[in-house]
Amino acid sequence: MMKNKLLLLLLSFFTAFASAQERQMFSGKVLLDNVGLNDVYIINASAQAETKTNTSGSFTIVAQPGDKLVVYSPRITKREFVLNEDSFKKQPFIITVNAQAYELDEVVMDKDRSIDAESLGIVPEGQKQYTPAERRVFTATSGLLDPIINAISGRTKRLKKEVEVERKQMLLEDVKYVIKEDEIINDLKIPEQYVEGFLFYAIENPKFKEAFQDKNYKLARFVMNGLAPEYLKLIAE
Repeated sequence: MMKNKLLLLLLSFFTAFASAQERQMFSGKVLLDNVGLNDVYIINASAQAETKTNTSGSFTIVAQPGDKLVVYSPRITKREFVLNEDSFKKQPFIITVNAQAYELDEVVMDKDRSIDAESLGIVPEGQKQYTPAERRVFTATSGLLDPIINAISGRTKRLKKEVEVERKQMLLEDVKYVIKEDEIINDLKIPEQYVEGFLFYAIENPKFKEAFQDKNYKLARFVMNGLAPEYLKLIAE
């Protein structure tokens, strides 16, 4: 019995080793409107490996024909595809992506800060505008029976958590729009691969969040300057 288990273990090891040996370094580049896009996740779902594009949109990852690649970022529409023999013939392999659209009261708009539903006359000035997650919470807590049923089942609590996550993601995108990656790397000395993590760390800070949401970007940058040494210490530990 023990010998059989040992044999199966060795077989599994050599199978995995052989599979890994077949894979090779695969180079590619992610383009949005013919411009390289940085901080995009490249995930090899078949090999359970992942990486991120650099400032020019380039990346390398282990892969082989038949592997499924996932290209993901909050800024773009996710792409999934399977590599074939031709994918390896000409490298870097070019991956074109589309910018992610943002939903606002059933109207798809981009993140242009000068345009919103009020300026377009879609909704009256001052009227509450709900995000998709907020609308789901409103629906779940409206009426006579729905609030009771959803509260008992835990659905309302889950939907409220989704709203929190959505708000943080929207805040993160706003911060990226105002405070550029080069500024964080060059001025705050945050390594490129930790920029995304540092931004998440910053938006969790109440002082930074309040200053940024008040559009006091000077104060927000000042708070961020103080957070940078703390974050560098964390990643060093």
